[in-house]
Amino acid sequence: MRGFRAKDSDRDRFVELIEAAYVDGQLGAVDRDLRVSRALSAETLDELQTLTRDLRPPPGGLPAVAARTPAYSRRLLGVLLLLGAVVAMLGLGVAGLVLFASVDTGSETSPSVAVESAQAEPAPRRAGAEPSFEMNPAGVRGFVRAYERRFGTLDVYEVGLYPARVGVRAPVRGSRPRMERWTWDGEWRQDSDASAVRGPDEIIDLGSLDVRRLFANITTARRTLEVPGAELTHVLVDDGSRVPTVDIHVANAFDESGYLTTTLEGDVLRAHPYRA
Repeated sequence: MRGFRAKDSDRDRFVELIEAAYVDGQLGAVDRDLRVSRALSAETLDELQTLTRDLRPPPGGLPAVAARTPAYSRRLLGVLLLLGAVVAMLGLGVAGLVLFASVDTGSETSPSVAVESAQAEPAPRRAGAEPSFEMNPAGVRGFVRAYERRFGTLDVYEVGLYPARVGVRAPVRGSRPRMERWTWDGEWRQDSDASAVRGPDEIIDLGSLDVRRLFANITTARRTLEVPGAELTHVLVDDGSRVPTVDIHVANAFDESGYLTTTLEGDVLRAHPYRA
């Protein structure tokens, strides 16, 4: 595994392991922040393993990549070498070279380079690949990084987090307030051209969103808003009250709903339980 390049999905899974260790009491806040920072900038799988080698796995086991990467990498390399040898024996040396050259080792643009090229068009989707976003800590952190890469900033007017997508109102640079609507579901799609800002018009720093506390508050909302069988419907981040807030909406199959309002940092401001 040593030397294999890390993907964003690898970094996200190891960040989840670090977060789980923090919640479990294995790490203090300073150590957790340092490890998360290093994990997000790690370039190889070996670096990620080093950051988490002393951590006990959370209940339910390690995240998939953290638990299986070493053996998987060795098996993959062995299979590729065997295939190359078979191809060479059949006299298809050129095809063998193409096979080895096309192997995706997980190399991606490093975070520092990605930010500089944030205004470039998103890379085309690989054949057979489907966009993917999941409403979990890794998914939200991945979205935040993707937003910064795409727009070169963490400034945003509004964010709506849904189970399988994210909708944003992104600022457009210029002398007057303008915004564009975009959707992220694993890749970017522009939903509207630049227009005058309607509704909340204060810039929010997306980097101030505490993802760990957001998901702790989602659990609190599901348990305390008097909505039996509550499931998360969406999270809205905006400045509707002239102070950046996070509204966590839950509902059930009977259209009973409620929402919890917090700060970006995760402090609960008020609860709006279900009322018949």
